[in-house]
Amino acid sequence: MRKKYVSEEELERIIRFVELGASWLKIQDETKIPRRSAKRAYEEYMRSKSGDDLKAARQQVASEQFNAHMQDLISLAQSLVSSIGEPTVGDTRTSEKVMDGILEVDVRAHRINNPLTAKTRPTRELVIRQNKILIQSLKVHTLEKVEWKTLDEWGKARNIWIENETKLKKEAGEIISNLIHGKQFGDIIEDNVDRKKISEIIEGIFDATTRGILNGKVDEAEDLVQIIPDERGMRLTFSGDTDSNLQRYENQELAEEVFKLARQAITNLRAVKDSDIIQMTNSLKIMRNKKSELENMLEELRLIPLILSTKCDICPAL
Repeated sequence: MRKKYVSEEELERIIRFVELGASWLKIQDETKIPRRSAKRAYEEYMRSKSGDDLKAARQQVASEQFNAHMQDLISLAQSLVSSIGEPTVGDTRTSEKVMDGILEVDVRAHRINNPLTAKTRPTRELVIRQNKILIQSLKVHTLEKVEWKTLDEWGKARNIWIENETKLKKEAGEIISNLIHGKQFGDIIEDNVDRKKISEIIEGIFDATTRGILNGKVDEAEDLVQIIPDERGMRLTFSGDTDSNLQRYENQELAEEVFKLARQAITNLRAVKDSDIIQMTNSLKIMRNKKSELENMLEELRLIPLILSTKCDICPAL
């Protein structure tokens, strides 16, 4: 009773008998297949099954790694877009400093809760190194669809803003000094306002002018300077917010003089630095446009098909 070939149907019967715990002699009696042939067919099947299981396991690992890689790129794109917004009052970072800050954000933090990719908190140096690699990966995946020069154009506009903002702040100090030492405000301010408050006034008129540019109402920046009486005297604010950026004066006459000084300083600053304000206004418009363009190009719904259809050097092999 010899049989060299075992059909698929016969193999299925052999497998069922083995799973039931039958001996090879019992399997031979039941199937009429020589026990050595049955055993050999079963062992070949198990070797093949083991190889398929290993292949499937590797495929599963690669798939999960690729999903994690894709999430890294999406997180990086979101971090990039959210970090290149328009400047805020007092934010003097150049575009290079903004990019340095982006590189320090651990966009792979989502992996900590993933058993497959879990890791301890990385060092700052490791985060920067990995983000540089991810930026290159993102550029490869989006090469055909994302105009990366948009980011460079945003950076140029940002630096023009910072350059002119610095000039504006310096001029604000000079204008306040000239007004205080001039005849228009007499001696009341010079004699009664200390250096700390003078510095706050300079900062205040600079802030008010900058807020006016950001709000598209630089011609109305003086209106952000407000004077409000309260139980302790007079409050002076430069931001339009009566609860922040405050100075307090017990002497009403002094408070009113400082109020007039600040508003006059803003008027003078706008006149003297008109060209700088125009450049800041234009660069602000460019920054907003470039951010919007990049935000649209790096939208997650656009990124996913791009990443799935392209390959970079660090893509897990599927």
